[in-house]
Amino acid sequence: MNSSPPDPEEAQTTLINPQKYKPYPVPSSPLRFSSPLNVLATTLLILTLILLIPLTYLITTQSQSQPYNQCGTTAAEARSRNCVFETTGFTWLPSACADPTTEAEFLAYIEKERLELYRDVNYTDVVPIEEVRRGEGKGFFVTQAYHITHCLFLLKKLHRAVNEGRLLDGQIMPAHHTEHCVEMALKGPGFKEGVVQLSYTKFPYCGRVGGFDVLWRDGVGPLGWTTE
Repeated sequence: MNSSPPDPEEAQTTLINPQKYKPYPVPSSPLRFSSPLNVLATTLLILTLILLIPLTYLITTQSQSQPYNQCGTTAAEARSRNCVFETTGFTWLPSACADPTTEAEFLAYIEKERLELYRDVNYTDVVPIEEVRRGEGKGFFVTQAYHITHCLFLLKKLHRAVNEGRLLDGQIMPAHHTEHCVEMALKGPGFKEGVVQLSYTKFPYCGRVGGFDVLWRDGVGPLGWTTE
């Protein structure tokens, strides 16, 4: 601990008793006292450092524990953020936007109806559902029947989230997704049955419209980041 400079009055005398005193030895050179401004600056610097250490720790701790509202751009990054992959929407999602109930129902339905996902455009190389659920790669090819089923279960997920007060993901939040699904469901039998379709991996925001590889525009997609 640094000692304080001697008081000028104490520098003149050393009290021995109330009646006597003796002269304080006079130094060979005048005493030098720190400037009040230097003392103040040093004190402020020390206080700043003392405050910064716990503040830095607090910010770092909170940022590490703060949940992400988006899962990145790859499966590895999504896992590092503790996100989950939902086959229903083919999306990597923070847990706050995931719906395990609808996901389980969707998986049971496509298994029952034998709605498969394929590696090839000829629909000959079936992908095991265990591999699909890992959420790796860009996606797999599906039929129109699978597409409509995916749409209807996402509408179920949307309304469950609204009823239960949960966050919506950036894929199902915009109205145009619902409009698209309604349009697909209203088409007659045979619509797009001969059109190869890709169920591609997406990384929506949670509680905000958009995300990474979420939307198509004018038949072009995925389009990377969007906030529509």
